[in-house]
Amino acid sequence: MAELIYRVVSACGALGYGYPKESLEAALKGRIDAIVSDGGSMDAGPYYLGTGTEYFEREAVKVDFLNMVEAGKRLGCPVILGSSGMAGGNRNLDLMIGVAKEVFGELGISNAKVAVIGAELDPDIVIEEFRKGALRSTGLGPELDEDALRDSVIVGQMGVHPIITALEDGAQYILAGRSCDVALFASDMIRRGIDPGLAYHVGHVLECGALACDPGSPSDCLVAEIYDDGSALFVAPNTSRRCTAYSIAAHSLYEESHPQLQFYPEGILAMEKTEFFSRDSRVAGIRNSRFVRSGKPWPWSIKLEGARRLGARKVSLVHIDPADLSKIPDDVLVYGRNGVQRQPVEPYQREFGIIIATEARTQEAAILLGSLLTHYLIHYGYPGRKATAGNIAYPLSPNLVSFKRDDGTYGAIVPSGTRDPVFFENYAKIKDAVIDLIKNQFPDALANARFRIVEADAEKPVILLRSVHSDPTRLAEMHAAEISRITSLVKPQPGSLLDLDAPDAYEWSLYHLLQNEDVIKNVMFPITYFQADGANWSRERTERPRYYDIGETGYSGNLDDRTLSLIADAPSSGPATGSQRLLDMAVVIRSKDAGINRLTFDILFNSAENYEAALRSNIFSRESVAKVLRAPVERVVGTFFVDSCNAIKISLDRPNISGSTDERDVFGAQQQAAIERLSIPTFAMSLSKASAF
Repeated sequence: MAELIYRVVSACGALGYGYPKESLEAALKGRIDAIVSDGGSMDAGPYYLGTGTEYFEREAVKVDFLNMVEAGKRLGCPVILGSSGMAGGNRNLDLMIGVAKEVFGELGISNAKVAVIGAELDPDIVIEEFRKGALRSTGLGPELDEDALRDSVIVGQMGVHPIITALEDGAQYILAGRSCDVALFASDMIRRGIDPGLAYHVGHVLECGALACDPGSPSDCLVAEIYDDGSALFVAPNTSRRCTAYSIAAHSLYEESHPQLQFYPEGILAMEKTEFFSRDSRVAGIRNSRFVRSGKPWPWSIKLEGARRLGARKVSLVHIDPADLSKIPDDVLVYGRNGVQRQPVEPYQREFGIIIATEARTQEAAILLGSLLTHYLIHYGYPGRKATAGNIAYPLSPNLVSFKRDDGTYGAIVPSGTRDPVFFENYAKIKDAVIDLIKNQFPDALANARFRIVEADAEKPVILLRSVHSDPTRLAEMHAAEISRITSLVKPQPGSLLDLDAPDAYEWSLYHLLQNEDVIKNVMFPITYFQADGANWSRERTERPRYYDIGETGYSGNLDDRTLSLIADAPSSGPATGSQRLLDMAVVIRSKDAGINRLTFDILFNSAENYEAALRSNIFSRESVAKVLRAPVERVVGTFFVDSCNAIKISLDRPNISGSTDERDVFGAQQQAAIERLSIPTFAMSLSKASAF
């Protein structure tokens, strides 16, 4: 019988999402080797790196971290947090250190060793690499510009070695800057001799908390158990969730542009031969994943992210009479017409705008309630949910605009929208459940502020206007002209909000690979050790990460993400025998950003028969998908079959860089409408074959 050799808890998908304390307590029963959480990502846009601010509410972050630290103190195990403060820059990291000191003080943590790992990089170093032509593109855009780089805050995504070094040096609590999510979990496993292929894959499943469960949610815990036979099991401590071979295999696709290849600073995770299995009705596992130490650009390639300020921003929300909708120019964003995607809804479709509005006596109270409603609403999991990457699309980064009303009270608004028909059907229940969650977890937020949710569609359209400029005078003129353009055509209806000052606009200036091994190993990711006694932290020393090779060599499988598991373009020679709605064939149809410049779609079928029928249909060849999505075929990176979970993955270059000034969906979580509408013809002949070696 296999022996348990390692057990790790993922607290939640990102610190600040929240998780039931009962789930954490259930997870802590038995052996615990580490408690880990991701702290953020680039998903929410460039603003948080550029400004050094936090996406989540500080109190929510503090509560999540306090529970982790209390458990670590009680059990004596490592507590690891990465991408601290959301974006992982120095200012983000400093914010998290401030939270940690408060938590340590309140819990009476004493004589504790803390490691703080920086991830920011001097722009001058990056500019030197740019001048040498040594920065490797990760796809289309952003275009590099020396002046833009000089004005940017730049971070690198650290891999496992800085965290391994901190653990080897005896740190129990680790606060890391920008990190590869997977590295946070894989580091301690690799340090303890667990196979890197298994460690990296376990990390990928755990990084989003219980999102890999059925039903999935990033606002809950997940446990991984590693055994000496080279397998890992995943267990949901919340008994209302379960892990299945299907749910784990499906999550292995999440936020990645290829279903079987994932690229990290140290090498490539290859999952072509991974086995997914179920132990029982609630526990599932993996084995046989491989980690490959490949040639250039791997190993020792660090992904760099840079953000810079574009200027100040103004927004307006203009409610209009539905009879006037046809008067509004096509390029204007209107919820009910083209708020979620630039392409307008078809006559048989519906677009639903959701505008959260709060009011309170203080700005802080208005913002808190608006943020809580927003974060719970986008990720709330409900029965039958297909768009599991997010329920709604946000056009702004940050997504919330706060302002002072004429009567002296403060307001906050968050515009968003969806085209998901399954969400429409469940919306009333979702809204009630979200409000109940806030009542239970943050009762003061509802006591100190009021809210309403404006629901816009073709019968109640709402226009979103937004302008950006570095010069305040010019910005005011531009936005006044935008308002005048609309008001000259239609009369604003009650509820309109005009000329609001929104947070500044930022853009991604860098999303490239750094391949200078000397900079990576001798400049980046300094580790500073502290002796912590409550809120008093005394600095001891700073060390460099220690590097060594990870992964196997001589791998004979396919590592080309443009050819492995590619769906062939092979039209059927015979007539179709029937057709089915894709919505009836699939349990998941989701879209999500895979980085700032790529969008990926996952379609997970409800049976092997429906999966095979979809593959035979030729609807999902690269050329056909380009027509369905109305995208140039050269922007379709690939369409891939995934036999392990009866899934099809589609990846394409984003039409714009995430968080751009013309953005409609920062997270890319509501771009699947054209795919949801598909009707799949059925044929008899199989057109796909899995590769083997």
